[in-house]
Amino acid sequence: MHGVLRRRLSTSLQKEASLIGMDVLNEEDEKDTIYAILIYAVTSFVCVMLLIVLVYVACAKRYRLNWFEKNLLENADNIKEISNSQEALVGIQESTPSSSKISYPLPSERSKFWVPQNIQTHSSQCPSENDSSSVSETSEIPASPTSASSYQPSTPFSGPVAIARNDKQIVLTSSPVRPKVSSMQSKLDHTKIDSSLYQKESPNEPDDIRGSVHVGLTYDPVAGILTVRLIEAQDLQARDFSGTADPYAKIRLLPDKTNVWQTRIHKKTLNPVFDEDFVFEVHPATLERHTLEVLLYDFDAYSRHHNIGGVQFPFSNIDLNEKIDTWKALTPYVNQDSKVDLGELMVSLAYLPSAERLTVVIIKARNLRIVDDTRNSSDPYVKVCLYQGQKKIKKRKTDVHRNTINPVFNEALTFDIPKETLKKCTLEFCVMHDSLLGASDILGTCKVGRSKDCRPEEKSFFMDMLHSKTATAQWLTLSDARKTPAQSL
Repeated sequence: MHGVLRRRLSTSLQKEASLIGMDVLNEEDEKDTIYAILIYAVTSFVCVMLLIVLVYVACAKRYRLNWFEKNLLENADNIKEISNSQEALVGIQESTPSSSKISYPLPSERSKFWVPQNIQTHSSQCPSENDSSSVSETSEIPASPTSASSYQPSTPFSGPVAIARNDKQIVLTSSPVRPKVSSMQSKLDHTKIDSSLYQKESPNEPDDIRGSVHVGLTYDPVAGILTVRLIEAQDLQARDFSGTADPYAKIRLLPDKTNVWQTRIHKKTLNPVFDEDFVFEVHPATLERHTLEVLLYDFDAYSRHHNIGGVQFPFSNIDLNEKIDTWKALTPYVNQDSKVDLGELMVSLAYLPSAERLTVVIIKARNLRIVDDTRNSSDPYVKVCLYQGQKKIKKRKTDVHRNTINPVFNEALTFDIPKETLKKCTLEFCVMHDSLLGASDILGTCKVGRSKDCRPEEKSFFMDMLHSKTATAQWLTLSDARKTPAQSL
């Protein structure tokens, strides 16, 4: 019995202990839950407050008024004060009896200028108490420089200030508003500009001046070298709409029109600084028969380049024994040479009758048209087509040369063709610009053959190739693809 009681007692004690342990665990879990809720609430509150602060700072920076907006608000407040002062003045004048007559003299010379309020208060003469009755009925009150009267000054007024008072009336005055601050938003009043001050006539200058160019000349008679230094140009003629230009210069030594040098293009300027040197070989005996010509063009990527003007230096009238540094005015250049605009191509032709093979060597090109104005260059290659009548029977092309307007190809292209057939054919050379995103642009074309479309020198070059046993090379002038060679002459 005692053993059974002990077992039951121990069992009941174990159950109570387990219940007490579970209660303790439950209390601890409840405490942990409360702590977790508090931590979550505090964290959420802190995050929300930080978010509100950030939003407030962002809005404050975004909607903060700048100096110009503050100026507009101040002007609006001043206008309200002016209207209030005028309404108060009108109300006082209406309340004055009709029998009282007050006359105001015209504003003196002092009223043309603004006087500070404290000076006005001390300088204004207010009637005393003994004279108040006479002032109110028949006497004339002297108007202060800013007193309100029938005369309305151009300067606006701010808040009213009483400077004289008696039993029947009050004379008000207002301090002038601070003058409006000029800003970049205010429009320029062209009617206030006297254009006659900027007009300057010079009877010695030509009527149509396109600008001026600064050139330096140096000649070495021992070596026969003429060095031309193109320094700068100023006041060039702008385009009609853009008001600016993309100028570049071409220099050649007449009467030879084929030896042409070209400067780089200067973007969006009417005063380009070239600072480039060009060298010509001129024999001292023939120096006086040459004329240096400088032509300035306005680059246009989508059409023919516009000629701004030109200038010539005839060496027959210039002493080149000393270094020359001179400015000269640009004049209109009427006889523009379209040949110079598109450049030239040097080719070599050779025909081997035994093998019935025509070898065309594309040597080089110079002064090609610029297509990509961002790089001041083009990506040229040459396509050679062999025509029999109007039918294209063969074609070849060279590799592309990147970023240049004076490419050197030195590539040989061969055509297998009988001599009798070749006599009836025409060679067409097309200098192309390789466009990566679209169709290739034609920089210029030229033809060699016996057809009517060819120039005399091109026909002679073709006949020399047929009868010569060696290769013959020649410069060919490029023309516009939209014109035939006969039209471009």
